[in-house]
Amino acid sequence: MKHELPQEYDHIEVYCNNLPLNNSPGTHPFSGIVVNFCVSTDSHRDWSDNLLCVVIPFGTWEDGEIVLFELKLVIKMKSGDVLFFPSCHITHFNLHFSGLRGSIVLHSDGTGKNWVDNLNGWGNHVLST
Repeated sequence: MKHELPQEYDHIEVYCNNLPLNNSPGTHPFSGIVVNFCVSTDSHRDWSDNLLCVVIPFGTWEDGEIVLFELKLVIKMKSGDVLFFPSCHITHFNLHFSGLRGSIVLHSDGTGKNWVDNLNGWGNHVLST
């Protein structure tokens, strides 16, 4: 991602670079992870996501394509494929499937800006070295 989408990477990474105790999550540059097992979703937007999310499906299944509604795209993914898209701006869902299908979703919460800007309002109460 850093090589192909450097501006997006830098925008998202700032949240991971400001975590307490200088922690760096294994999901870097994303600060959050969701693991889905055998889920077909209703159409939705992830309003609180920051910029991009990543979907990586796994398992053995048939059908279950991901739909990006406004783009009029139906995407057939295989286990281990990687899809980046702005989940807060595009209505998306996946179709019904048969078999075992899971997905790893990496995202960053848009409210993380509150932490970066002022430690969620605790900026005046935290000592830094």
